[in-house]
Order: sequence, then C-alpha cells, then structure tokens
Amino acid sequence: MAENDPSSPQERNEYADDISLEAVKVSDELIPFQAAKGGGYAAAFPLEVQDEDDYAENIPLMSREEDEHSESSPAPTAVDTRSHSSRFKECAHAVGQVLKSALPTYCVPSQISSPRDSPTAYLDALRGYAAFFVYIFHLYDRQDEVTWRRYPFVSTFFSGSGMVAIFYVISGYVLGYGLLLNMHRREEGPMLHSLASSTFRRYMRLYGSSVMALLITLVLLRLRLYDGVYFIQIYRKNFGAQLLHWFNDVFKFCNPFSANVTDLKDNDPLSSDYLPQMWTIPVEFRGSVFLFAFCTAICKLTPRARMLVMWLIIVVSYCWQAVYIAEFTGGLFTAQLSLCRHPERISGAPRLPTNNDEKPAPGQSLISKIAHVSTFIVGFLLLGEVDGGHAELLLWKRFPWAYLNKAIPFWWPETGHYVFWLGWGSLALVYSLEFYPALQRPLGWKVSRYLGDISFGLYAMHVPFGMGIKQQFLDSWRQTHLGESIWAYMLMALVITLIVITAADYFTKIDRALVRSARQLQDRLFTSWN
Repeated sequence: MAENDPSSPQERNEYADDISLEAVKVSDELIPFQAAKGGGYAAAFPLEVQDEDDYAENIPLMSREEDEHSESSPAPTAVDTRSHSSRFKECAHAVGQVLKSALPTYCVPSQISSPRDSPTAYLDALRGYAAFFVYIFHLYDRQDEVTWRRYPFVSTFFSGSGMVAIFYVISGYVLGYGLLLNMHRREEGPMLHSLASSTFRRYMRLYGSSVMALLITLVLLRLRLYDGVYFIQIYRKNFGAQLLHWFNDVFKFCNPFSANVTDLKDNDPLSSDYLPQMWTIPVEFRGSVFLFAFCTAICKLTPRARMLVMWLIIVVSYCWQAVYIAEFTGGLFTAQLSLCRHPERISGAPRLPTNNDEKPAPGQSLISKIAHVSTFIVGFLLLGEVDGGHAELLLWKRFPWAYLNKAIPFWWPETGHYVFWLGWGSLALVYSLEFYPALQRPLGWKVSRYLGDISFGLYAMHVPFGMGIKQQFLDSWRQTHLGESIWAYMLMALVITLIVITAADYFTKIDRALVRSARQLQDRLFTSWN
C-alpha cells in the first residue's frame, strides 16, 4: 500500500501512498522507479512536477558533420591507452553495479530511503507497518479462538481490518494534501493539472500493479508453487482453460463500476480468486475518485467552511454505512487542519510536511502532549477490535466493545458492525501522529522506512509467497522434521517472512517501472493549455 532510494526529496514525494494497499505524493501516491546507474541509482520518477524523461538523453555517436562525411573521410582509429588492470577494474566495477542492483534492497542498506529524502517518512512507514500487520493477520491470526493474540493492544498487531482502515486514512491525507495547498494558494492552473493528472493515472497505478501481481500469481500457480487460498479452486489442468479463467477473473476484478465495491468483507466484495486480499483495491479506487470530486466541489470554500463540510461528509457516510468514505475524508481533514496550524507550509515548496525532525511547537503544553498520547492509545486500542467486537479479550473480556457497540445505529447490518469503530480508531491514530511528532520517532528508523518502501509489494505478494508456500510446502515439512515446538514455529515464521519480504522487494522494482510508464503515457497524451 518503494524500493530504491530516490535521488531527491522531490522525487521521493511521488511514492508516498499509496495501498491499499498504496504510495504517497502531493496529488497521488504512486511509487517511483529507480534503475541502476553508474555508482548509484538514477533519479526516481516524480509524480507531481518533474518528468522522468528529463533524465533520459539520446547521445549521438558522432556529430552531424562527421555523419555527413563518414563515407568519404574515414574516422581515425582510436587508441586505447588504458592499461589492462584499469580496464579490468572498470569492467569489474560495472559488473558489481549490475549485481548490486539485482540484490534485494535490504542487502544494500544504502538504497533504503533516508528520512530527509522522504518528507512523508512517517506516513510511508505507517503504511509499511500496516501492510506487515496484514501479513501477520493472514498467516497467524486464529479467529474465534481466545489465545494470547487476544490480549488488549496485542490484538492490534493481528487486526487486518484495522490496518486497511489506516490505508484509507493515509490515502485521504496524501491524495488531498497537494490539492489543499493549491486551494490555499488560489492556484487554479496547478489545481486543474493536479486533478487531471491524479485522476488520469489513478486507475493505472492501482489496477496496473494489481494485474502484474495477478500475472505473477498465475506463473506461481502453473509452477505448482501456489494453489490458491481459502479453499478457492483456481488451478486448471489445461493451460488454455487456465488462461481463460485468469482473463475472466482479471476482467471482473478490473471493473470500476461493479455494484459489489464495498469495504464490508462479509458482503461479498469485488475481488480476485487468485489474490482475495486485493478486494481493497476497488474500494481504494472508488474512494480516490470520490476525494478528487470532493476537492473539486470545495476548492472555492474558505478553510473553515471546508472543514465543516468534511465533517458533514464523515457523519453522513457513517449514516449511509460508507465508512471508507469517512476514512478518506478524515485523512483529508487531518491534512487541512495541519495546513491551518502550519501556515508556513503554504508559502513554502509544494510538498508534504517533514515531521520526523520537527519538535513540538513551543506553545504545546503538557496537557496537549498528554491529550495526543491518550488519543494515540485510544486509537490503537480501537484498531485491535477482534471478530466484530463479539469475541472476548483476555483480561478485559467484552470490554470495551460490549458498551461501544451500543452506539452503532440500529439500521446497520450485523456484517458491518466491525468497521464502525475501526474508522474512528484509524483517524485517531493518524491525527495523534500528525500533531505530536514525538510519536513519529519509531517510524523514522531504517527498518520502518524500508517497510514503507515495499508496502504495496508486501501487501500484494504476502498471499502467494506467504500463505501459499506455507500451506503447500512448509507446514508439512515442519511437521515432519521439526515437530510442533514453539521453536519450530518461530523458525518457519522467520523463513516465511524472509521469502515474503524478498518477493515484495522485487515486486516493488517492477511496480516502479509501471508507475513510470503511466507517467510517460500521460506526458505523451496530455496537451499544454498555456
């Protein structure tokens, strides 16, 4: 919901959101691509301002005059005066760079994005942790079982639905931040361009990467390394029948107008049989389109009026059981409030705020700090709701959901109760992180930044490379050779995690290429109105 470190902060902005699963930028959260170049990495593909083509040049082998007279005047033979040792060193260096670029990013820590290169480091890292906890939920959660996973606060680490809610709040923040800057600066031209660019590329960013993940899953399926999950039969003996089944599945999944786009898992949301966890992608796309349309509607309002309308949308979205819309709008509200509290950002460069190195405002009182920490704790607890609030937590039993669930409107279906408090929990968590930067410090660690870099790849690849390989091979191997000891389970968890992270790392490299292709397509098709 990024791989190699971009060469500038402006270029890193492009890969903040995005999710669902999702990478982050001023107008979009697309993920940049980096290619090995010389001793480091070529510039990442920026989403907002720069063109990727700025970094590509066609260098002629000879000048025009030399080309015209090349037949009549043969070029002098160049004499290589370098020694054999120097040529060998250059060749070895080039080979080393190729091999270095082929390694996973965690093998070359210098490639991991630095805090100053990514002004949205805490949001990137938060998305990365959310994707990692979704992986933990799918592989190690035991629903309807009261185990150690049901302790208060521990349950949050096994709350897949809570992490998805965080995805949507982050998307609302980062997709709307640049648009809100344009509104405050009254820049109609940049506002129109940002809306057009973000809307044009949003479908390609979400569904293009998803189709690539489905294609990789198809290859694993034919190699018999993956056989589906949740008892969904997707394997076909005949290759032609398999391709037909896959194309039908992709065609159904990529329908943005489907009536089954919902954030309620038990209401049969639109998804893919090959990667069931990708049901969040259609929801992410629909929420993104709503946000772009909503920003268009409120762009001429005053900041105060905008915030009032945002809260109106949040309330009616809960009344209409569209919690994901409330989560997108809640993220947008947090971005708007952040701009109002930091007016210096409006006059500065059009980028997201860097909060990792910021100190709390001088006027922030002890009461304010305690309030933000308390908000964070409450949000973290609400995100740990298990089994729709109907299961018991160890120590606390049915508290607090036995009481909180009484506030759920009576017209809400039973299948939707579990998302009611997840939306408020995710909003409280992001709000407290935004306005008390001391809470962001763990999100600035190198491991946190790395998880943010590979967040979408981690979300897309953890099912085939994690659940699939575990069920196909590792569970039976563990039972035969290691038994049922806690150490056997821990060893298998480490092995599976390494496999999943490696797959996510390489997928992110592919994903960045897709993002750059979408930008290049936009550059070719868009016309200038100046």
